[in-house]
Amino acid sequence: MSEQTALAQKIAMLTAPDSIDQTGARLISVGRDPEPLTAILREVDDTVLERSLAFVCGDTTVTIVAAGRRLRGIASVTPAKDADIIGQVISRDDPDGVQAAFDLLQELCGTADRLTVRSLPPEPFGKGGERGISATGLTELWGVTMEVIPKPPMEKFLSTNATAFLSVLHIRDGKIVSTAGNFKALQTIWKSQVDTFRKAHAKMVRGEEKAQLVCFEGAFDDGSSAAMALYENEVVLVAYQAKQYGEIQSSWQRIFT
Repeated sequence: MSEQTALAQKIAMLTAPDSIDQTGARLISVGRDPEPLTAILREVDDTVLERSLAFVCGDTTVTIVAAGRRLRGIASVTPAKDADIIGQVISRDDPDGVQAAFDLLQELCGTADRLTVRSLPPEPFGKGGERGISATGLTELWGVTMEVIPKPPMEKFLSTNATAFLSVLHIRDGKIVSTAGNFKALQTIWKSQVDTFRKAHAKMVRGEEKAQLVCFEGAFDDGSSAAMALYENEVVLVAYQAKQYGEIQSSWQRIFT
């Protein structure tokens, strides 16, 4: 990654609103955007003073020690995991240990749908002279990039809320590009109501149509709700449980405003 690219990405991170989950931890990867190991290395690269970084995915907590933009090692895993690399400082002189650290992180976090982090005070770990390996160095050793290629806004909205949606119908330029779940009812809404709504809405705004999320609580017989997302040449219809409304609305605001 070039210095200019790295600087631009860090500025973007600083100016973007923080995503905090319900536990108060910072949300750094949702729907594998970015990839969990990319998110972990970016956190290491942002850590100058020694800290314990506790990453949580599902029921698993992986605590690593980072300092000087370097990963020193994996301090602990909860629930307990039998792995020799835990508690050891990684070093280029021990390629097997470096690979073992990668394998463990990939096993525990690599396919996580949601990954959060807490920055905690450091705890004693290894010896003072054992510095670990820089995040940049690990991108080469592990074949993991720290660069994040932004997804188009609507795709980001869908991946961010993938676990909240019961069904999805995604249309671009009038053609179905993706579906999920039992989308037949959504298809009926699209064919019978969406075009009429967009025409009426265009008359009301009298100008460029902005991104819009319209929610219909209890729209279906089973009690689930529906939402229609409009952005440029894209229409997304989703079904979801009403309790997910706050999270869906919050993510929409982060992505489109």
